[in-house]
Amino acid sequence: MNLEKTFNKILSFLRPPIERWIVRSLIGAGIVLITNGVQGFSWLIELFLQILKIESENRLGKNYSIDTINWTSVIFGVLLIIFGILLHSFYKKAEAKANKPKKLFIAIIHKSIDDCIKPIYSKLDKFLLDEYQIQEIEIDQTMIYKNGTLEYPEASILYQNDILAKIKALTDNNRDFAVAYFGLAHIPLVWYLGNTIADKFEINYYEYNRNSARWYKLERAQLEATNFYTIDKRSFESESPNGIIKIEISYEIENTEIFQVVENHKYFTTIKLNSIALDSIKNLNQIDTLAQSFRNELDRLINDSNIEYIHIFYAGPVSLGLSLSRKISKRTDPKIIVYNYTRNSSPKYKWALLMSNNNSQILKF
Repeated sequence: MNLEKTFNKILSFLRPPIERWIVRSLIGAGIVLITNGVQGFSWLIELFLQILKIESENRLGKNYSIDTINWTSVIFGVLLIIFGILLHSFYKKAEAKANKPKKLFIAIIHKSIDDCIKPIYSKLDKFLLDEYQIQEIEIDQTMIYKNGTLEYPEASILYQNDILAKIKALTDNNRDFAVAYFGLAHIPLVWYLGNTIADKFEINYYEYNRNSARWYKLERAQLEATNFYTIDKRSFESESPNGIIKIEISYEIENTEIFQVVENHKYFTTIKLNSIALDSIKNLNQIDTLAQSFRNELDRLINDSNIEYIHIFYAGPVSLGLSLSRKISKRTDPKIIVYNYTRNSSPKYKWALLMSNNNSQILKF
């Protein structure tokens, strides 16, 4: 590796003089050919033209005049000059591109599950690796993930409390940057991260394709996403301070499992896709539409001054979860509780994360 770097440094040092020599040689040769073709000042060129004349007659059986050969010399001279100018322009553009500051690409690698695969940036779609300076912010909570369970969720939130400070440290003196999220983490931790970032930075969402073993970016589609989901809103005669929002994207969620941890409620809202399945979120249009519907439903529930807690049960991709949580305001919204599903536990929703402006904390059931 050191030998390669040394060779590249030597090459980068020698390349400009070599490139200038090539361009000057081409343009100089072109000028000589034009000058001698028009005026015939050089006896050496004249001798060469005579030889060319004789050879053309012997090989082609044609007797080209000196004037014809002279004008041919002029044409070749013009072509050499044009080629030299184009080559000079190409070198200048390449030099400008090489000296152009690279755009900062901040990749948030969020993992609390041990099989999270880091992105290979050269394989990302529409991502020109040479144009970016990559800085990774890694939130690794896998050391407390054992036997399919996050054993100390209380400690996990400490790993991501400083995410804003880390992003700001990279962007304070750099306006040309992009922030991307690559995550495979527990739902409450994803929501907590999104709520922390909120609307302070624009986020590029990447999802992991298990079939191709590659990350792909969610792009904006040409057509708006409509009629792909439904909202079921139910209200009950109750003095309960609880509202429930169930979001079914990748899987269905059993109400009986919800009622094991939230025994009474006044509102129960279900936001679900018409076709619930894995990998069903394909573009940003769907995310924007669902995020706005989620925010509208939050506003409807908090209009009831008796509501103190909103319980979130979510089964969907991390990109959508991150986006939904960015719609939550810790300052103005009631306390939001996001639940984690564990298949082999009892109850299934054994722990949750309470997001509050004063003190976010882990709840266990």
